[in-house]
Amino acid sequence: MELIFLFLWGLLRSGEAAGHGNGKCLAPHYIEFAEITIDRVMVGSKVRYMCETGYIRIIGKSNLIVCTNDTGLIHWTTKASVCKRNSSATSQPSERKPEYPVTIVPSDTAGYCGIPSPVEHTTPRLTEYAVGQKLHYKCLRGYDARPPTSDISTCKEEHGKTNWTRPSLLCTNDSKSEEEMTQPIPITVAVSTVFPIIFIILGWIIVSKLWRRRSLTEDVKIEKTKSILITAASVEMESEEEAHRLKSNM
Repeated sequence: MELIFLFLWGLLRSGEAAGHGNGKCLAPHYIEFAEITIDRVMVGSKVRYMCETGYIRIIGKSNLIVCTNDTGLIHWTTKASVCKRNSSATSQPSERKPEYPVTIVPSDTAGYCGIPSPVEHTTPRLTEYAVGQKLHYKCLRGYDARPPTSDISTCKEEHGKTNWTRPSLLCTNDSKSEEEMTQPIPITVAVSTVFPIIFIILGWIIVSKLWRRRSLTEDVKIEKTKSILITAASVEMESEEEAHRLKSNM
């Protein structure tokens, strides 16, 4: 009985996950010198109201709103005051992680959420995106020298994981194509330049060998001269000894 209950509970859980589509994408890809816009915010996407400098979130107040569907009426959940002035704030600015905001642009398309209602002393930031959401990337003016200068990134769910597709644009002010920048620089050497170099190398090798051979010959000559001188000195010494012996005998 217990096994049957666990089996039915597992089916119910799997059906809920498939039906609600709980997968969400978080921060999109960052591309330097590109702006990111969104004109059709899908149901399930979330926005957080970030307090401006010098203000803090009121304790117990949620700063999160959701794009929801109420019986065909698609809208953002409303939010009243969220932030209050921070009386203990110092002159030093608070450290925050760098943000790459996505700008929500006005759209008259039905079935999507538009720009969230403004809340005093806050800045709305999209933090979660529903599967299927599309973001538009476009290179800033001055960094659109190389096409493509715009692309779309889509939140997709594959194998139980949600990820953004990577936009294929590189915003730069360099008009050279990527292939031209990555191709090796061709090296061309004229034949009239190659042959003199070869002759110089061969000549250097021949001269080195001749010099080495000459050095060896001179060393042999010196050794022979030394041997001759030593032999002559020995003969002369023997002659002097013989003469001295004869003189003594007389």
